[in-house]
Parts: sequence; C-alpha cells; structure tokens
Amino acid sequence: MFWMPVLERPFLYAADSPMAEVYGTLEKALDHAATVLIEGESGTGKDALACWLHYNSRRREAPLTKINFSAMPIDLIESELFGYERGAFTGASGTKRGKFELAEGGTLVLDEIASVGTSLQSKLLEAVESKAFFRLGGSEPVTVDARIIALSSVPLARAVEERTFRGDLFFRLNLITVTVPPLRERPMDLPGLTRVLLDEIQHRYQRAEYTLTPDAQAVVRQYSFPGNVRELRNGLERAILGAEDHRIRPGDLPEAWRLRHRSADIGSLEDVEREHIRRVLDHTRGRKQEAADILGITRKTLLEKRKKYGFE
Repeated sequence: MFWMPVLERPFLYAADSPMAEVYGTLEKALDHAATVLIEGESGTGKDALACWLHYNSRRREAPLTKINFSAMPIDLIESELFGYERGAFTGASGTKRGKFELAEGGTLVLDEIASVGTSLQSKLLEAVESKAFFRLGGSEPVTVDARIIALSSVPLARAVEERTFRGDLFFRLNLITVTVPPLRERPMDLPGLTRVLLDEIQHRYQRAEYTLTPDAQAVVRQYSFPGNVRELRNGLERAILGAEDHRIRPGDLPEAWRLRHRSADIGSLEDVEREHIRRVLDHTRGRKQEAADILGITRKTLLEKRKKYGFE
C-alpha cells in the first residue's frame, strides 16, 4: 500500500500523537514470535504496519505472505490457506502449497480475520496454536515456522460477543494488540503524514517535489477523512497528476474536501475557536503565556486546546 524503505516507519506522527503508543508496542514486539493483532478502521494503514513489522524483524529475509479473507470466495479459502494434495477434489491435478506453508520462516498476514467463517475458525485455531496443519486431502501434518499477524477492521472482542468469532481463537490472536486510531483523531499528524505520502507518490511517478499552497493546506486541515490514510493518499495522488505545476492548489484536491472546507467557513463554534486560537498564536509568535492572557484562559487550557486542534 505504501512505499516504505526498510527500517523506516511508514507514517510520521507528532510526539503527542496516539500513533506513538502504537509504534511503541510494535517496536517491543519486533523480534517476538508471538501473534500480533492490529485493529482499526478501513484505510488506517494496518497493512502498512504489518509490512513494517515484518521488514524490521529478524524474519525480513524470509517470505511475507498475505491472505485477505474478505476478498476471497468462502469455498476457496481453506485450499488457499492450507493448500491441497493431488486428487483432493475435482481439478486438483497436483499438490499446491498454501499461504501457511509459503510463509515458512517469515510472516503470514491474515487480513480481515473477522470475515473467516465459523466452520474454518477451528482449523485456523489449531494451525495458529500448533503451527501444524493438513493440506486438503493430505494424511501427513505439515509444520511451519511463521509469525502470524492478524488484521481486522472489526473489533474482534465485539465479534466474539456477537458470536460470529470464536473466543478461543480471539484469545490466541490477542497476545499483542494495537488499535490504529482513525485519522480524524490525530489531526496533529496531518502535516508530516501529508509530506510522507507526497514523497511516496513523487517517488512512484518520478516527479519533482510538490508542495501544498497555504489554502490547500487549510482544505486538508478541515477535512475529517472518513477513508483515513488511504483517502488522503488517493486524494494527493490525484492532485499531483492533475496539478499544472509543482504547487498543489485547492482546485487540485478532491471536491469532497473542498466542500467540507467551504461549509466550515460558515463557522461552527469549534471552528471559530480553532481559527481564533491559531490567529492569536500567530500574533504572539507561539508565546503561549502571552496568547493565553489575550484569550483569557490559563496556559494549561491553551496547551490542551493546542493538542485538541493539532497545532504544532
């Protein structure tokens, strides 16, 4: 999903961002064999974090294998995951190794794990626990040494409560767990993240460096990004491909972003407060106590509001 050199984080983040805790947990888990569960809304970058975890671990030279359960017909999942022997079913003209086996020595990413049918969850549990399984039609167990990383856009604890996901499989996957916060909850990350994504897109298309004009930056700041990092990246890619020069202007950005920015001009109470605090901070050149005195609030309250609104 993201261009990402080995040993570098796929996402920049501010020091006080919720992403700092996510990376702190993953860094401690780099060279563990324990299963990792990464939860978060669609588009938050779970797959990129799984790749980062693999390529920064001791398993980086071994295969990174993925299977997306939500993108595969139910009747094909078992053979794709565990493989099959010749003659296991009509059309099985030879032996095929499954994703588990192909991940030997490396990492197996189980994407959208909540989509696995209950009939297959028991076999998956046994494979995760014992690192051994049977190919379809096979009589001899196949053992593998592969680290498991499970991804889910649905909280698995809720799926267990709803009885669509086995509790014992959840507890087996839930050894090391992180929840990636949605982009709307970390506006302080937007400037750095935008720069990282612009660099990635420029590298992909071999373009010179692009920058956002101040008006375009304001459009990005005002938008809530329901599609999270994926939506931000796609919008920036479209802007680069459509920009007349190396400066991205509001008109180059997606219409949905611009509409949200124009509606913000009407001014909710929160929008007015954000803009007023920003102007006062600009006026005092970042001197917090002076800004707090002008605003008529305490310095502590000002710091809390700076964090809330993502001011650097």
